[in-house]
Amino acid sequence: MAPLAAVDTTVNNRTYDYTEKDAFDALYQELAKGVQSMKNGEVYTIEEAWEKIDKI
Repeated sequence: MAPLAAVDTTVNNRTYDYTEKDAFDALYQELAKGVQSMKNGEVYTIEEAWEKIDKI
């Protein structure tokens, strides 16, 4: 599997350039949010999560 150096993505006629670092930074930010929510006691059971999703 070749490493991702940069990926050109076209969405709605706009081109976005993403590097591997961009992808890792985005993943890290989402993981950091999850860890912080656990520290804040905002952890839900899967049933509670589905209840919230069903309300949307």
